Amino acid sequence: MTPIQLTFSQKPANGGAMFKALVLPRAGFSAKVGLPNIQASWTGATVDTAALQEYLTVLDLKTDTVLPVLYPHVMAGSMHMNMLSHKAFPIRLLGAVHLKNRIVQHSAISIEETMDFHSEIGAYRLVEKGVEFDFSTRVVVAGQTAWEEVSTYFMAGKFGGRENPSSETSFDLSKLESANDQGQWHVPANRGKQYAKITGDYNPIHMSSLAAKLFGFKRDIAHGFGVLAQGIQRSSAWAGVDTDKSLQVDVIFKGPVFLDSQVSLKEGDNGRFDIYCGSNPKPSICAQVSEA
Repeated sequence: MTPIQLTFSQKPANGGAMFKALVLPRAGFSAKVGLPNIQASWTGATVDTAALQEYLTVLDLKTDTVLPVLYPHVMAGSMHMNMLSHKAFPIRLLGAVHLKNRIVQHSAISIEETMDFHSEIGAYRLVEKGVEFDFSTRVVVAGQTAWEEVSTYFMAGKFGGRENPSSETSFDLSKLESANDQGQWHVPANRGKQYAKITGDYNPIHMSSLAAKLFGFKRDIAHGFGVLAQGIQRSSAWAGVDTDKSLQVDVIFKGPVFLDSQVSLKEGDNGRFDIYCGSNPKPSICAQVSEA
């Protein structure tokens, strides 16, 4: 299949792409057809320091001379949205769930660096309850890959995975058997709008309690990557990582973190930690930080 190539020399516009990805009808996924190989590049990218500072302020993160480990994902968000909204992509965004991420930071990225972003979508796996598909993203600095990730999405449906699942599987994390409490914090009611302003992710489930209820949630929910960023900084695992070395962040989004809720972090061994929402005994976010 001939790749579809999108090329950007400045940060891609997001508003129209978000509308198309959320609203426009799609052909629907078919295992016989698969997914188109959509590729995108954003060259000469630089950090919007005002946006970065707002990100740090909203999430109450520490200021540094290098980018937070999750921030390249935030920068790439509008490029990802343009890929998802491409007319050839068969899945509507509201039908998909952001499920997992594996991030490897090979070297810390200075906020003053010029970067090239390269993303690709096309790999998918049939699973029992639907289909998983991946984004891969690389950030290149001075000709070297400094940061890369695989983002995995899930869409429920009968696509043949129950009878004939794919042989490959996405990663999993071990269960947190014994855990220590690492504190609590509050996710405010306006966090969805604040984070959307920074990232351009205006998915209505983050913006409106009514819209979230229409999709089966009890109220509007926080952006998972924002909550994860706060959890990483609060974990002792992150405090023990040498950021001058290659490091890896694995995360599985198990359930929603609701806005205007109290969240807590429990931590085990080997950099494993879970984030809980309110009194729910099941974790909403499971993650691990380690040296790569």
